[in-house]
Formats: sequence, structure tokens, C-alpha cells
Amino acid sequence: MLFNPTPIQMEWFYDIEGDKTKLNWYLLEISMEYYSRIMDSPELAPYREQNDEGQVALYCAYYARRLKKSLLDYLRGRRKTVIFYQDYVYDYYPQYDDQLTGFLSRMARASFDHMWPECRACPQQCLWGHGDKSPLFDEYKD
Repeated sequence: MLFNPTPIQMEWFYDIEGDKTKLNWYLLEISMEYYSRIMDSPELAPYREQNDEGQVALYCAYYARRLKKSLLDYLRGRRKTVIFYQDYVYDYYPQYDDQLTGFLSRMARASFDHMWPECRACPQQCLWGHGDKSPLFDEYKD
């Protein structure tokens, strides 16, 4: 079964066995959604000309991993929403202008907004048992 149609590697989301959590699985899925949106966006054709698929995949995984704290703050009731900081983009791409950075940030938010309803209905319940081990890392291991 093909799980991941992107070059994003699930191993990028855990270092040790204990990191194979539901939250990290969710971040993996967010990064894949973000990657797909970037690759499909006509507005980002110039960005894709400067960055090959592997570079885009690394960026999407980076962004998703940076999102972890904001997501945890929301899930633990410390914030009323998940915050998508433009600094995540600036830190990775300091050479990009505000327009491109803003667009990439909005696409990250759109990826999250698209995934949120699907994840709420998923039987894995990654966000509500976010610290629990996810069997999906092992199930989809090559």
C-alpha cells in the first residue's frame, strides 16, 4: 500500500523509538499535505524553480516540526489557537521577501485547516492522544 506519495521520510519525525508518537505522526501528515499544496500551486512555480522536490520536502518537514510547540500549546489549553509564525519560514529562507514568506505561511495554515476535520474523525485520534505511541510508523515502514 502506498502511504506517502511525497519524498518526505517518516524517519525525519523521530530519532528514537519513543518519538514514534501520534503527534509526530500528525506532523508527518501535515508536512505531506503542505508539500502537496506547494507542489500544486501555480503561484509557487518560481519557488519550485529554485528548489527541487527534495529541498521542498526538507522544508515542509522542518516547518511541521517547528509547528510542534504551537500545536502542543493549543492542545494543552495554553493558547486558543495554533499559531503559524512567519518566523518559521524566515528562519529557513532568510533570503525570501515578505510576499513569498507570507504565502508559504498561509499555505501551511491552509494545510492544517484542511487536515483538522479529517483528523478529528480519524480512529487514530493523534491529536487527543498526542503523547501515545503511534503504530502507524511501524505499520508503514518500508
